[in-house]
Amino acid sequence: MGKSSEPQQTVSTTELPPWLTAAAQQNIQTAQQIAQTPYQPYTGSVVAGLSPAQLQAFQMAQQNVGSYQPALSAALGAATGAANYTPQNVVAPSFLNSNIQSYMNPYLAEVEQRATENINRQLAQTQNQIASQAVQSRAFGGSRQGVQEGIAAGEAARAAGDLSAQLRAQAFQQAAALQQADQASAMQAALANQQAGLAGAGLGLQGAGVLTNLAGQQQQLGLTDVGAIGAVGQQQQAQQQAELDAAYAAFLQELNYPIQGLNLQLAAVGATPYGQTTTQTTTGGPQGSGLATGIGAAGSFLSGLAALGTF
Repeated sequence: MGKSSEPQQTVSTTELPPWLTAAAQQNIQTAQQIAQTPYQPYTGSVVAGLSPAQLQAFQMAQQNVGSYQPALSAALGAATGAANYTPQNVVAPSFLNSNIQSYMNPYLAEVEQRATENINRQLAQTQNQIASQAVQSRAFGGSRQGVQEGIAAGEAARAAGDLSAQLRAQAFQQAAALQQADQASAMQAALANQQAGLAGAGLGLQGAGVLTNLAGQQQQLGLTDVGAIGAVGQQQQAQQQAELDAAYAAFLQELNYPIQGLNLQLAAVGATPYGQTTTQTTTGGPQGSGLATGIGAAGSFLSGLAALGTF
């Protein structure tokens, strides 16, 4: 091998195809444009607000709070009144404490007077007969006439007394019967009023229980309405949220569209096979051996792959 005083220098140059160089430059330019794009905030809503049905349900729930209170207060009043009810005190009326005169026949004196007049009239007729008999027997004005007239007058007085006693006794018995009937009616009425009062107190307690149950049912029905309207409101809110999500997804799709285009270009370039050209230039001294030349060529090839990012 010949020797030379000048050092040898080998320069390897790897050249890519022109279309690949142009595509790479275009991709870099596109990436720079995307990187320099100002931030674009999303101005739409991303969370659905409460629907009108939900707001209505909330309002109904607030209005339903304490809706049972009027009925419960009424039930409490009825129960308190029934609990404090005092039954009527029924006392049997006494015959001795009543005024029997108010039940006597108001025409008793007139009846007694008529009966006495009849007795006196009969006495007068009897005395006339005694006087007539005395005249006939020529004993008028005698003692016998006087005795007979006295007997007749005594019998008349006794008959008048007996009749008066009978009339008064009958009147008293009738008055007593009327009074007892009246007292019995009053006693029955008082007992009926007592039973009615007790029954009314029992009905008051039952009514209080019914009112309490109705108050609870009223509140439960109100809550059922609230739940139904709230369920409709949730569906409305879900629909609104889906529409907001779709709008936000469309915004992201539009925002990422240039990046997707760049990725598509990069993928297309990377998936396209291509070759390369390696040129070696040696300066100074004689040419090296064939082995050195082969090593230099391999090094140039690896350098080209590294420049393309294969390694």
